[in-house]
Amino acid sequence: MKRPAVVLVALAIGAFCAGQFALADEEAVPYPENFRAWSHVKSGVIGPQHANFSSMGGIHHVYANPRAMDGYRTRQFPEGSVIVFEWLEWAEKNGSIEEGPRRQVDVMVKDSQRYASTGGWGFQRFVKDSKTELAASPTPQQCFACHDKLKVDGLVLSKYRE
Repeated sequence: MKRPAVVLVALAIGAFCAGQFALADEEAVPYPENFRAWSHVKSGVIGPQHANFSSMGGIHHVYANPRAMDGYRTRQFPEGSVIVFEWLEWAEKNGSIEEGPRRQVDVMVKDSQRYASTGGWGFQRFVKDSKTELAASPTPQQCFACHDKLKVDGLVLSKYRE
């Protein structure tokens, strides 16, 4: 009698774990291949005088797929919008600021069903040039905590200038 109970418990644990892994895969934000061919939304530089220079300093570029560009114009981002925030180190050479190595790639994907707990957006940070290595922080919930303050702008921090 004990053996069937142990088997049932093992099967239940296995099914639960498999479900958790499947959920994690469903919620994963994929690396956006060829994002640099998308529309360039804006660029910026965070210099040494900025309070967060040690973690955010350098050059950044924001890219958007065609659906996200519609959202930038209306501030209502449709399903399937993808926004990429590319962070680069910077170097000063002979009075010129130039791009250095990539620090990270932050990605936002609009899918209201998959990412309901974070306002309909999936958030992910990829480390340096890797398409698979994910940063441990910020978590999607931490990203959403800042973005949630921007409901009037579709939860998007950046703005597009025509």
